[in-house]
Formats: sequence, C-alpha cells, structure tokens
Amino acid sequence: MHPQIAAFARLAGANTPPVRVLEGQKTLISRTMHGFSYDPIHDEIVVTSPLAQAILTFRGGANGEEAPIRVIQGPHTQIQGDYPGTGANDRVSVDPVNGEYYMFSTPNTILVFDRLGNGDVAPKRALGGSNTLIQGRAASGVDPIRNLLFVNSRGRMLIFDRTANGNVKPKAMIAGPKSGMGNVQTFQVYPPKGLVIAGGQGGFIGAWREEDTGDVPPRFKLPAKEITDYDPLSIAIDPAHRELMFVAAANARSQPKSGIMNSIMTFSWPEIF
Repeated sequence: MHPQIAAFARLAGANTPPVRVLEGQKTLISRTMHGFSYDPIHDEIVVTSPLAQAILTFRGGANGEEAPIRVIQGPHTQIQGDYPGTGANDRVSVDPVNGEYYMFSTPNTILVFDRLGNGDVAPKRALGGSNTLIQGRAASGVDPIRNLLFVNSRGRMLIFDRTANGNVKPKAMIAGPKSGMGNVQTFQVYPPKGLVIAGGQGGFIGAWREEDTGDVPPRFKLPAKEITDYDPLSIAIDPAHRELMFVAAANARSQPKSGIMNSIMTFSWPEIF
C-alpha cells in the first residue's frame, strides 16, 4: 500500500471504503509514519515525513493529491533519523492551545516547534539528555491546562513541565510492575478529567491520573488484547461520543483468529469521560 491518510465515517464497519484519501507526490507523505495528529482549534492535520525528515501540515479537509500548507524541514530543524535506520521522527503531537508541535528525533530528544513554523526553522526547545530518561522511539502528549508534558519511553510515562528544555529530570514518572505501563506509538492526554490514556504491558489500555507517580496501577483498564487478540499500537479518543479507538496490526505476538492483519477497533468507554 502506498503512503496515504484515509478518512472514514465514524460508524464505518468492515470493508467500508474511506470518504476521502490524502495521497500522491504533491502531498510529500512518505512511508514509515506511525502517528499523526489533528489540531481541532485550527482544523489542521499534522504528520511527519520520516524519510524526508520533515513535519507536514495540511488543512483539515485536505483530499487527494493536495500539497501541505506548511513544511518544517532543513538542517536548522535538528530533525534527524529515519525509520528503519534509527526509528526516529515517525510521529508528532500537537498542542493547539499553545501553538506547538512535539516530535521525537535522534539522539533521544523531543523537539518543540512553533505551529506556524515553515521551512528551515530551529526548534523553540529541545528536551533531551541522560537526565531526561528519554530513550527509544518516544511518543509525547501535552496537557495545556496543567502545563504538563508526557513522554512515553520504554515502559515509563515521564512527566515534565510543558516548557522543560535541555537535559532536565522529569518531575514525576509512572512505571513499575503494578502500573503495567507499556509503550504505544500514540497515546492520549485528556485534560478535562486529568487522565493519561496509554498502552499497558500485555496488551491492555489503561487510564492513569496525571498526578499519579511511581508504581501505581491504572484507575481504569480495558483488556484490549484479551477481547480482540490484537496488541494496541496507537490510541485515539472521541470525547463527544465517549468512545476510544485503537489501531491494531497482527505480528509475532498477536495472531487474531479472524486472520485480518490490520484493523481499527472502537469501544464505548464512558467511565473515562
């Protein structure tokens, strides 16, 4: 399958075609993107182009072979690495309130860009170094209400001040056997309830309080793999309909009885909303 972003109706079922598809050379979308974001305030889609070491921004209704409205790319950006070479810059998160993009790049660094950045622009901040404990292909998310930055790194949820910069220690961390904290390509922060919704070890999806620290179990738990046979890869939430969605793919650990390799699962989970 060639690189694309496909949009489906919320109630779409099995084998339902997309309502629109963003694809083609003019989009600059490349393979190995494993997480993109939507900015609901400015109605924009934000996605990485890992092979081109770039961040692409499209209008929310983009369709077909439509060019991005902004492209962050060049040596001053400090964006480095590509998957499968080093497994970096394959996902991006958005803070629409403060107008910022957060992107993981090698070596073990979260780069923060101004939303309106275009071209070869330097990051506003770069969070990285041994004190941060950020390692591997780390996903990130922001609570703009409490001014917190969350980084999911190797079975740990690291919690920083939103404006943390340089080689600084996290102010808190959720990790340990009781917590069951795992890793997913995209997790969600839900500020209205002060929750972090992320993947757990063994294939569950958990919701932890933002103020949790240490080896604490999730406040809510959805046994996703037990129900579906799939390991959750990326998580999205729909607060308006009190639903949670996750992307799943069959692999060496997950062999669903259906034989279907790639799926999007939707659950009603009113407790977290």
